[in-house]
Amino acid sequence: MVSTSDYSEAMAWTLELCGPLNVPRVWIPEIAFVSAVRDDNSLSFTRKTKEGFFGLGIGSNPVILPEWNEFALPQDLNKAVIDVLSPTFTPRHLWETHAILIKEQSYSIELLEDDTFIEEFLSTHAPDSSARPGNPEIQFWGCVRNEDEEIAAIAAITEWESGEYMLSSVATHEKMRGRGYSQKVCAGLLGLSYDRGIERINLVVLSSNTPAISAYKKVGFQEIGKFVSYSR
Repeated sequence: MVSTSDYSEAMAWTLELCGPLNVPRVWIPEIAFVSAVRDDNSLSFTRKTKEGFFGLGIGSNPVILPEWNEFALPQDLNKAVIDVLSPTFTPRHLWETHAILIKEQSYSIELLEDDTFIEEFLSTHAPDSSARPGNPEIQFWGCVRNEDEEIAAIAAITEWESGEYMLSSVATHEKMRGRGYSQKVCAGLLGLSYDRGIERINLVVLSSNTPAISAYKKVGFQEIGKFVSYSR
C-alpha cells in the first residue's frame, strides 16, 4: 500500500488502473485534492468539501479512511465490507458515471438562452435537476422540438471544478416522453460540444433511471463506474 499527496502522481495511478475514461478525473479536482492511496488493484481518493472530506473508492478493496464524512464505493464491493460499514454509515444513493469521447458527427440542436423558460420547464418536467439557469458551471443549453415546433427536451453542458465537461439536467416534456427526444437532445449537444473543441463529455445518473441510461447508451456513452454513496 502506497500513498501520495501529489495530484499528478494520483492521476497517473488512475490512468494505469482505470484507463483514460475514469471516475476520479471527474470527481476529484486538483484544487480540492488531499491524498490518494493505492494497492495493486484499488484506489482511494480524499478531497475537501464544504462539509469536510469526501472519499472515493475504486477497485475491489479500497481503503476507507476515518476522516471521510461522505464517500462513494463500488456497487459490487464485497458484502462483508458493506456489513462492517453499516453500523456507522448510512447508504444514500445508487448512482453511476458515464463518459464519451466525442467524434465528429452531424446533428440538429437549437441553443436555448431564455433562463425563465428553462427554469419553468425544469420545475415542471424535471424538478430534481441539479444544473439550473444562473449556475456558474453552465456553458450552454440546447433543445429539440416536436413536429408542432414545441420544445420537447432540453439539456445543458456544464463544466465542473475538475475541468471536466458534463451533460446535465436532461429533461423531456412529460407528455412527449418515449419518443426519442432525450436521445436527440443529447446527440445534438455532443455534436455542438465537438464543434466547440470539447473532446470528452461525462454524466452522472441514478442507477434507477433506466430510461435515461438507455438513451445515453444509444448516443455512445459508456459506463465507467457504479457507486453507492454513504454518509455518517
